[in-house]
Formats: sequence, C-alpha cells, structure tokens
Amino acid sequence: MKQILQQRRGLTVVSEVPAPQCGPGMVLVSNVASVISSGTERVAVTETQKSLFEKARAQPEAAKQVLEKVRSEGLRETRRFVERKLDESIALGYSSAGTVLEVGAAVKGIKPGDTVACAGVGHASHAEVVAVPSNLCARVPASVSVEQAAFATLGSIALHGVRLAGAGLGERVAVIGCGLIGQIAIRLLVASGADVIAIDLDSGKANRATTASGARHGLVSNTLTVSEVMELSGGLGADATVVTAAATVNAPLVLAAEITRARGSVVLVGDVPIELPRGPMYSKEIKFQLSCSYGPGRYDPSYELHGIDYPVSYVRWTEQRNMQLVLDLLASGSLSFGDLIEEVVDVADAAGAYQRIADGSAGEKGAIVIRYRPSDATMLRSKGRPSDVIDVSTTDAERETSSLARAPRIGLLGPGAFATGVLIPALKATDAVLEGVAGGGGPSAVNAQSTFGFAKVMSSPEELLDSPDIDGVVIATRHGAHAAQAARALRSDKHVLVEKPLALSAKELDDVLEAAVGSAGTLTVGFNRRFSPFLNKAREHLAGAGPMTATYRVAAGRIPEANWVHDLAVGGGRLLGEGCHFIDSLRFLADSPIVEVHAIGYGTAARPRQAADNLTVMLRFSDGGSATVIYLADAAPGLSKERVEASRNGRTAILDDYRSLSLWGNGSPEQLSSKTVDKGHREEVRRFVGAAAGRDDAPMSLDEIRNVTLANLAAVKSLLEGRSIGVD
Repeated sequence: MKQILQQRRGLTVVSEVPAPQCGPGMVLVSNVASVISSGTERVAVTETQKSLFEKARAQPEAAKQVLEKVRSEGLRETRRFVERKLDESIALGYSSAGTVLEVGAAVKGIKPGDTVACAGVGHASHAEVVAVPSNLCARVPASVSVEQAAFATLGSIALHGVRLAGAGLGERVAVIGCGLIGQIAIRLLVASGADVIAIDLDSGKANRATTASGARHGLVSNTLTVSEVMELSGGLGADATVVTAAATVNAPLVLAAEITRARGSVVLVGDVPIELPRGPMYSKEIKFQLSCSYGPGRYDPSYELHGIDYPVSYVRWTEQRNMQLVLDLLASGSLSFGDLIEEVVDVADAAGAYQRIADGSAGEKGAIVIRYRPSDATMLRSKGRPSDVIDVSTTDAERETSSLARAPRIGLLGPGAFATGVLIPALKATDAVLEGVAGGGGPSAVNAQSTFGFAKVMSSPEELLDSPDIDGVVIATRHGAHAAQAARALRSDKHVLVEKPLALSAKELDDVLEAAVGSAGTLTVGFNRRFSPFLNKAREHLAGAGPMTATYRVAAGRIPEANWVHDLAVGGGRLLGEGCHFIDSLRFLADSPIVEVHAIGYGTAARPRQAADNLTVMLRFSDGGSATVIYLADAAPGLSKERVEASRNGRTAILDDYRSLSLWGNGSPEQLSSKTVDKGHREEVRRFVGAAAGRDDAPMSLDEIRNVTLANLAAVKSLLEGRSIGVD
C-alpha cells in the first residue's frame, strides 16, 4: 500500500509498505481522505532538513544522549547508530477518515462498512490502510462528507481548548493565532455564542477569521493590540484568551496576559514556550491552563490502546466523544470545514504538497487534503498486491547459490530500534541471507529492507513465520507476542532466536517448549550476556565444586510511566522484561539450576508491585549456592549500569559494566579491560546462525531456558505474595 513517509535526511516520499494488521482492539480502515496539519507537519518536515549541528542545538537532550553513548559504547558504534537513525523514515499524519475493513474481536459499536474518523500519531497516518484503536475512531454521520470528517481530530484539538477556556454565551474570547486550529476554534466559539476577537501577525489570516470563521473583530498583532482589545471590550479585557499560535518566543503568552481581564483565563493550545509574565498574571489572578491535544484519554494506554472508556458520569468529554461532537456539529450545519480545504491532492502527488508546505507556498490559507482510492486499498488488503512483497535485492540465482553454500535464510519479525541497532548488524556479520522482514509499526519493515538489504518485506507476521523460504526467524516484537510467535515458528520447523522474555506465563512457556521438543528447529532466547567474553572468562575462573555466592547490581534508570514495558499484558513489567537477563547470567555463572526465589521491591503509586522497577531478587541454587539481583530505577545518574561480584572456593570475579574484569584468588590478581562493551550479542547471533545452518548445536539447552523462565515467573509471584517461591 502507499504511505507518506518523512526521511530523517529531509526528503518526503510516497513509499510502498505492507498493510497493517488488525489486532483485538483495533479497527482496520481504508482511508478515503486525510488532512495535512500544515503547522505541525511543517515542523516535522523542516526539522529533518536541518544539519546535524542545527538538530543538536535544537534538541540538547538528544545531543546529550549521543555524547553519553560515545562514552559508554565508543565513537565508532555511536557513529553507526546515528547513521542508521538518519536512514530511517517516520510516518506522517494523525487525522483521517475512511471505510472500516475489519474490526478486532474486542471492538464494539463499529462494524465493517462503517465510515469512521480516525485520530492519533502512528495510527491515523497518511496511508491507504490504517490500523486505529477503537477509542480513537468515531462514526461519521451519513450527511457529512469524508473530506470534512477527516478534520475531526483537528476539530477535537480546538474543541478541547475551547472547553478549558470555559467561555459561556455572550462572553468575549480572544484567539491569538489564526492558523488552521485557530480558525476552527473561532468557529466553535461562535457556534457556542461567544463574542470573538481574532488576532494574528498576518492580516490575511485575521481578515479570514472575520469573513469566513465568524469572529466579530480581526486584529493584526502589533504594539497597539492591547489598547485595541481594551477599547473593543469597554476597558474590561477578554473574559478568556485561547492561544493557538506557534512561536519560538513567549510573545503570544505575554499578549494573552495583557489583554485578559482580571480573574479571566488563558488557555494554551499552540506550541509556545511556557514563560509566563508574572506581573499581569499575578495582579489579575489569571488562571492559566495547558490544553492536552484531543482531550481526556490522550496518552493513557488503557484508554487509547486497550479500549477502556472513562464513565460519562466522571468524564463527560473524552477525546473520542470530542471527535463525535465535532462530527455531529458538522451534520447539523453548526460547523463547516469545507472552505478550509485549500487543495485536494492524490496520495501519489503528496510529496509535492509537502514541499510546497515546507517552502511556504501552500497551507497558509487552509488545509491540504489527501485523497485515496478505497477500492485499490480494499483490494490490497483482501487479495494482496505484488507491492505487499517487495523483492529488490536477491535474485533466484543468488538464492540458489546461497542454498548450496548452506547459508541459512533468516527472517526478522519486529524491526524496531533494538533489532536494527544490534541484531541486524550482528546478522550481517555472519553468512546469513536476510530473506524477509515483517512486523513493526509504520514504515519500519521498509526502513529495514532499504537500509540492510532484506530480500522481501512480508505482508504479515504469519506469512514470515510460515514461509518455506525461511530457515530461521529472529523475533524482536513486543514481549506479549514472543511465546505465540516462537511456538508458531518452531511448529514450522524453523530455528528461532526470540528476544527475552520468552513467555509471560507458565502456560505460554509450556506451549513454546512443547513446540520446541517436537521441532526440527532449535530455540535460542535472547539471554545474550551468557555469550559475552568476560562473563565466560569469569565462569571459567569460578569453575569447580562447591556453592557460589554472587551479587548482580543493575542501575537500570527510569522508563516513562506510559511506556509499553510497564503494561503487564504487553511488556510484562521490568522484572519479566529485563530482570530475566540477570537471573540467567547468575544461573550461567553458578552452573547450577535455580530452586528457590524470593523477591521484594516497589514501583510507583501508579503501578502495582508486579510492575515494580526497584527490586531485590534472591536466588538459591540446587548446589546450595545463592545470588542476589539488585535492580534499581532510582540509582544515581552516571553510575555504571551493571556490576557483578561472584565468589567460589576462594576465588572471586568482579565484572564492571562488561568493560573490565578482575579475577582474584589464583596468584596475583588478573586485570582485563576492553575499550568497547561486549554483552554477547554478536556471539549469540553467530551461534544461532550456526545452528540454523546445521554447523553447530543449539546455543542453549531447553532445560536451562525452562529453569530461568520459571525462576523469573516465580520472582513475579514472590513479589505479589510476599514469600519465597520454589522453582519446579
């Protein structure tokens, strides 16, 4: 299907990408129209066109992260990382409308054939087919054109800001910034009976606010604006001011404070630095409110991704209900967006439209609407087109030669940041043939193909997992999908390297292991540290009879509360999602099965203990040894991330951040160091590829995989129940 992508090097392109899949809570929509938000998307385009120096100056936090990466991983690896990032493309668009093709099993109130408006970055993209969570869809009344329905998301942004202003019938409201969102906000205010003063630096936009949007007065912002507003309001000032402007300085907020009456309100909808002038804000006791996008529910995963609605009795206007109201106002004639459409372009010509927006020759008088051909998009979804499987780099003769050379054909499922930054470079260092790639969000599979040379972009994860042209599968999707995908690939007799964790429940683990026992393929779990040179050296040093005692301290840092890792159904929490690494490393060092686990920890008030990210996990091994994982989100910044101290029979190994290793107890202490961090990823992938080629045995035994995964699940149970848990 066609999708509009913004390359990080500055070029806007229309690319052929796989159609998205319809998950349980998703709605699959054949777009008919989508709206280019000229202000927001112009910024996205122009930011990518900046030089590296300009990008670093504009994003100091990102530049700081790059410097930290140089410190921790070296200049060469950081340069490769930056180059890979620059080769990526991002999806554009967040406001569209079209026809429902399919609904997930958990979706209610929407059915195939319905016309819906869609919202959300990464969901309602400029693409022929989009997959959108059900709470980000609203049904379009029959009397509303699809082109106007595509404005529903933009209308919701303006509507939420208007609601926060609290302006009632007959109240005077100033709107600063008469771009697309400003024009919509003015129309909503006029429809509610407000007396609107429109203000903009551009006289054309200010005039348009009066002639087309219904503002009583249109003012050009200058040194006389404050006195003009006071004169128009009889010396009182505006009851409320809504700032919809975008600016790099706080001048719009300064003006808002000066023209708003005592105990009035200022609402910021636009993108302006929040530097409030204390004098007028204090003396007039002005209430300031920041408007968050489409309304309540925004950025809440339970609402947006899992379809859990807020009760009307507690939250009257959610983002979905805001969208629905905008559509109902369009149906009643109280609102119209038709005259805001500056231009309609076919999706194939969209790159030119973006260029005109970037250079300022379009998008100033209204919005550009992109049109799609629903019949083509529906055919693409139901029958598949040749563009679903894109073959650009490997001929039949080359594949035959590869087969004769015993080079395994590898497919990648989930081409996210970790896969493209770590796993694919490791695969390319082997003799593996990169046969297919699938999954991921937006254009990630196409990015992986163009950057790394995969032969095919598969139309779905199932096609890749079942493909007879693939010998081995690397699974790097979100945690909740690992078990089912690994089991399916194993039942197709494929070799599998699945990123940790293998499973989020004992039932999932049993299913994967059952598939592995009956498979001609091998199973490797992404416990990469057991393949690192330093951890193997430490294990050799500690080898021998008798119990081991060890501590593994991890300064993990915080992950934002909204991150999918904290979602127990998708990510499993940090103990399942990442703690398994350290449990496996200690199991590997001890060379003895884990028989008992006790875990204690805490997270935040927003999350249950199962998702805690400050943890102490105590392990007991079958030979009597013990070890402790201390996992910290609250550690001091700058502390080395990982430190292991292990002792057995008078010998001690101290491993610091996989950069240095001290071995004690065999004469003079032996000190080893490395300029780079090697946590075993390349060796893990090399061993996996060797097994897929039939050259090597399975990199890990199923007994160890089972023991470590059960120990990790036992740690979660221990957290919840507050007691030690035996590991069967």
